[in-house]
Formats: sequence, structure tokens, C-alpha cells
Amino acid sequence: MSTSRVAKRYAEALLDLLNEEKKAETVIRDLALVQQTINDSHELSRLLKSPIVSKQKKSEVVAEIFSKKIGATVQQYLALVISKGRDYVLDEILEQFFLLRDEQLGIVNVEVQSAVEFSSKQEKELMNHLETFTKKKVRMTFSIDVSLKGGFVARVGDTMVDGSLRHQLDLLRSRLKDGTVSTN
Repeated sequence: MSTSRVAKRYAEALLDLLNEEKKAETVIRDLALVQQTINDSHELSRLLKSPIVSKQKKSEVVAEIFSKKIGATVQQYLALVISKGRDYVLDEILEQFFLLRDEQLGIVNVEVQSAVEFSSKQEKELMNHLETFTKKKVRMTFSIDVSLKGGFVARVGDTMVDGSLRHQLDLLRSRLKDGTVSTN
């Protein structure tokens, strides 16, 4: 079975567990902490992916790192993932979990690259347009891409909204070549 299918199955099971849990927000905070720790620690990530390190040693390390930082539910889930030998995809499981949870809550993640930093008014306007476009609540992350020269590019899942200056000039060039734009 591919790692993405494994990760999705475990993420779905985790989401089911979360829906049954009384203190869901605490579990979500704990999972976010685990995900951030794995993403920030190259050594921990390598340890979890290593086929050489025993399950016992991995369990001990994870327990030592997280025992005082996360609740029992997430600790038990991590122990289960390690005991089943799925620790090598733990980062993917957590990523899939947060994607599935966002989908369940009707939230879509949008990555926006712009030539310059957006003002808060521009961010709000773009968010309103994207929420109308997607018919979902939008969570945006912004980054600067100086190669754009002007405008922005927004990625909503597999869809790209290209409002960059380069794209607009390409469209204009194409219309001029085709003769669909009047030069008057």
C-alpha cells in the first residue's frame, strides 16, 4: 500500500477519534505541537523514518519528548502508530489529518504569492473574493515573490488564480497577435 494511502487511513481514524473526544481542541493543539516538532527537528524526523531504529527505541524517544507536553489521547495514538510500524509516515498522517479536518469544517487553504506585501485591506478584499469563489471559509498564507514584478498568484488546491503582471502582459500579447484587441 502506498504511503499516502496509509497516511490517509490513519488520518481518517484519527479524525474519527477526534470526533468522539470530549476535549477536541486540546487534542488538536497537541497534534499541532507534535507536527511542528517533527517538522522542526530533522533528527526526530530521521529517527521516525529509520528502519534501523527499533520500535521500542522510537517509543521511548517520543515518550520522552512529549510526555509532559501532550495529553494521554495523543500519546496513545503516537504509541499505536509506532507499534504498527507506521511511524515513517507520521508527518504525512498529521498533514492529512489537518487537511481532512479543514475539509470537514469547510475551510480551504490558499497560498498567495505577491510582488509586494499586501495591506490588511487588500488581504481582506482578496479573502472575501476567494470565499465567494470557493464558497468556503478561506485560510490564507502569504509570501513575497519578487520575480512576479507586480500582482499576485493564489493557489487554491489544484486551482491557480493568476493576477500577476506577467500573466496580464502575456494575455495582452496573445490578444494582439490574434487581432482580438483593437489598437485604437
